[in-house]
This record gives sequence, C-alpha cells and structure tokens, in this order.
Amino acid sequence: MNPIQALQEIGWSELEARVYVALVGTNEALTGYQIAKAARAARANVYPVLERLVRRGALMEEPNDQGLRYRPMPFAAVAQSQMTMMEHTLTAIEAALPTVRPMKTLVTSRGSQAVFTQGSSLVSATRHHLDVGASQGTVQPFAPALEKARERGVIERFLCFDHCPAPGCGVCQDPIGVSAGAFHPTGWLVLMRDDEDTLITVGDGDEAELLLTNMVPIRETMKMLFRAGELGIQTHPSSN
Repeated sequence: MNPIQALQEIGWSELEARVYVALVGTNEALTGYQIAKAARAARANVYPVLERLVRRGALMEEPNDQGLRYRPMPFAAVAQSQMTMMEHTLTAIEAALPTVRPMKTLVTSRGSQAVFTQGSSLVSATRHHLDVGASQGTVQPFAPALEKARERGVIERFLCFDHCPAPGCGVCQDPIGVSAGAFHPTGWLVLMRDDEDTLITVGDGDEAELLLTNMVPIRETMKMLFRAGELGIQTHPSSN
C-alpha cells in the first residue's frame, strides 16, 4: 500500500500526506526547511500544511533556539482522533437532516448463517434501545455485538423464554422470565431495535427460519409481550 495515496483517500491533501510520511520516515523533530526538503516541496507551501497538521493533532511543535521543530504523532493516535471526529460529524449531519420515513419491509430467510448475519446487523444498527427475547442459547452468538451496543449507551431489555436458572446463560442482563405454558419455545429469538425493526427466528441450524420486518402490527405485538413479561403476566391460562 502506498501510504501517501491511502491518506489522500481519507481526505488528506497530497502535500499533507507527503509531509506527514516524510516526518514519520525520519522519526525525529525537523525544522520547516528540513521538512520541505524531505517532502520535496517549496517551503512557502509547507508552512501552511504544518499548521494544519498541528491543528489536526498529526504533528507536535517543539520550540528550539533555531525556531520551531515538528515531530510526528503515532499514526494510531492520529487515526483514532480522525475516526472520532468523523463519527461526531456524521452524527451531526444525521441530526440536521429530516427523518426519512422507512418503507414497509418484510423479509424472510432460512439457516443459522442468515440468522446470525441479519441479527448482527440489527444489533449493530441499534442506537437507543434493544429488546431481546431468547431461548436455548440462541442469544449466545450475539454476545459481542450486544456488549458493543451497551458500550454505545444502548439500553437493553431481556426476556428469557426458558426460565434459565441463575446465573442464566451469561449473556442476558437481568432477564425477565416469561411463562409459555405448554408452548415449548426452543430455538426462538426476538430482536427489536429502536421501535423500528423486529427480527423473529425459530429453529436451529439449517432449519432455522427468520422474519425481519418493520411492520407495525408485528412490532406492537412484540412490545405487548415484553410489557407482559415486565408485569409478570402469565401468557397462558392458569392451571388452577
């Protein structure tokens, strides 16, 4: 990979990339004149670039008796800073734009790989809150994605269809047990994100079937199930 070209692909100018790469190559503090020579650029053009790179956090200024010298920051720190700034910018753009009303969707598929792909995508797209209902370990593959969602500040709510004994499967956080009576919910998984998309799956392996939709009737039905679980309402007639 050509680092100068790669830096240009993420928004740096050619001269910014050449100056930074030249400094990283020397691994020492240089004057503006030395940098211009190393980058094979005119000094008059290099000084504005140095100022921009300092403001970006890609370079450090070191006062010296002979004038300022510049030292490169490690690219790992530069990259992390740029990704953070980009994320803030994208979030601000999203907030400034009008909300696009999503089209009604209804998608079906089959197989554990499809379940994992669609489920992971839904969890990763969650921004505010996520409802999770699981049985027979169906939630286990999504443990890393759920952890990242919590780190983003997503509020998660869990229903356990199997009444796992404490401490449970280790993935669900403070799960609410839901009584299903004679119904045996083996292989069930429900994921509902931000009151928008709902994923429902049942079965294992190649026989697993999934439904992904943003249709209101299904979403409201799932919300009633979660509310019933929180209230401790039995989902089947009492045997007494």
